[in-house]
Amino acid sequence: MDKHRSNVFIALVLVLLIIAAILAWTTGSEILSGAPVTANDDAKPVSTKVVPSAAVKTSSPSKAPDTTGTPEPTATPKPSLTPKPTATPKPEARTLDKAGSISSQTGANINMRVDWHITSANSKELTLDVEVYIVSYAINAGQHNGSIRLYGKEYTFVSDPIRIDDNSKKHETLIYDATVTIPAEIGETVAVPISAKWDFDGVYGGKQIGRITAEAALTVKA
Repeated sequence: MDKHRSNVFIALVLVLLIIAAILAWTTGSEILSGAPVTANDDAKPVSTKVVPSAAVKTSSPSKAPDTTGTPEPTATPKPSLTPKPTATPKPEARTLDKAGSISSQTGANINMRVDWHITSANSKELTLDVEVYIVSYAINAGQHNGSIRLYGKEYTFVSDPIRIDDNSKKHETLIYDATVTIPAEIGETVAVPISAKWDFDGVYGGKQIGRITAEAALTVKA
């Protein structure tokens, strides 16, 4: 009976040993498989050639289409033509230059002479210039009243004293002068009356002479 128990005990120990051996072997295999590989100094190093991967061309992102659209340019309106101002017609130019003289008729060697000169002032007016002279030989006269009517307007004056001793020739002594403007359109015929008077009231060459008068009615086409 004791021998049988000893055999059973031995058998159990053997079984346990076998199981322990199996477990040890299994564990060792797992440890070996996970252990690092020891490099062999004699082994040639394996060169690893890294082949660069081909560069991948990256296409630039396409530009998003402009959905707003380019606005059509607005046409610039052409400036309206400004009509040229109508030129104001220039007044027709005229050149008028007429002159003459009128004299008194006393029947003696003393008379009055009026020299007149008409020119165009502009397209609407004429200018009349007059000079009044006493024409005589030797004379000794004091101040005397005088007057002249030009184009309807009368001018009065007082002449200065006149003293001329030379009796060999006639002398002209200016006693008055005037200038007036006469309205006259181009082509118009204008009457220009002239009447001059000088109160001598004395004796000359043995003849009694009162007022000396020189007058005429001129007609001028402007």
